[in-house]
Amino acid sequence: MSLPTSISTPPPSPLRARFSSRSPSPSLKNLAIMPFKSMADVASLIVRLRRYRKRAAEGHIYSDSGDEPYTDGRFWGEGAVSAKKVPLPEREDVFVCRDGVDAEKLVRLARASLYEEAQLIGANVLVEEQWTCHVCGPRHDGRTFKVHVRYAAHAARSDRPDPQRPPVLERARGVPGLMTILDRQD
Repeated sequence: MSLPTSISTPPPSPLRARFSSRSPSPSLKNLAIMPFKSMADVASLIVRLRRYRKRAAEGHIYSDSGDEPYTDGRFWGEGAVSAKKVPLPEREDVFVCRDGVDAEKLVRLARASLYEEAQLIGANVLVEEQWTCHVCGPRHDGRTFKVHVRYAAHAARSDRPDPQRPPVLERARGVPGLMTILDRQD
């Protein structure tokens, strides 16, 4: 008489289903309560988190004005701008956009806000300008994007008009489509 094989085999491990390649990635809630049996489990978790971070960063678009601050050519030379240049606090605007991102327009909006601050202290031009634009997304719905625009500049006075345009704006990269701004956080 032979013994049934089910008695001699141990029950299946509840952790095996969590780590199988066929199952979806465990949520962070499940990871928090999951006991680690060995260093291999910890290493596996670290590899999974790195893959997730890389996948999340794939949809991001970075653009900037360059490493050095930029001053428009009409303000070069002696006497073009006042000797006193006031550094303005760096401005970071966060926009939530739908159906596309017109990065050039968002950088212009950030510059306009900084220019208004310069006018409040008596300046009429911005010099030594620098900006960055970071487009995150799309979000879960596939149509919504979060955009971070940082703008830094110095305020000065000049008898020449301000160009009212950010430097090297052609470097701004966005997402094609008709952009709708849903929210703006200063």
